[in-house]
Amino acid sequence: MSAQNIKSRDVDAKDIISLLRNDGYDLYSFDLNDFMKGDYNVTLHIKEYSKEAGEIGSRGFNAGENKILFSQFSEEEKKMAKEMGLTEGMKRGILYKIDRINLAVIPNKADSLMMLNAEFGNVGAVSQRLKLRPISAENVYKYEIRPFVIDNFESGKFIPLVALLSWWYDETAKVIRCCGDPMLKSDLSDEILENVPHYYIIGVTLDKIEKKEN
Repeated sequence: MSAQNIKSRDVDAKDIISLLRNDGYDLYSFDLNDFMKGDYNVTLHIKEYSKEAGEIGSRGFNAGENKILFSQFSEEEKKMAKEMGLTEGMKRGILYKIDRINLAVIPNKADSLMMLNAEFGNVGAVSQRLKLRPISAENVYKYEIRPFVIDNFESGKFIPLVALLSWWYDETAKVIRCCGDPMLKSDLSDEILENVPHYYIIGVTLDKIEKKEN
């Protein structure tokens, strides 16, 4: 009898992410803890582009301030927050905070659509449908996600986080493709963006809020 055996193990986060990605889901998380010392207004942007016309659409979703202090609430609101258990685990008096942004691109039953879910710390979330375009020669839909290299931060400057890129038909090679670097430059200078017929860029702006001292 062999001493080798198969053992059951607990499923961890890496297993879950791997299974989801194999099923067409893409998950990304971005840490905003460096901004918790200051006050910023956080806005998510979805920009749509085509090869022929450049930027053809833009949507913005204001998530609000990156932190809301418990002391900012009225006594009645504080009581309600405690009764609802919202103060459990609260640190440094911060009740709501956008310390991270989670993005999930989810396949849809309709080939022509994908769903983007964005989560802003414990503040809230938003969902948006992204309309896709078929690869003309093949009449099929095929997109992929690529993250951006994140450069130095500047208040109010648009920071691209990920791009949803359409594959295209290569007339010379007679194949569909989506080649290029796995990480895109934040200045959008990558050669691949000159070939992609249709794509979305999802990014964020953080605008510094100057608050007066009491």
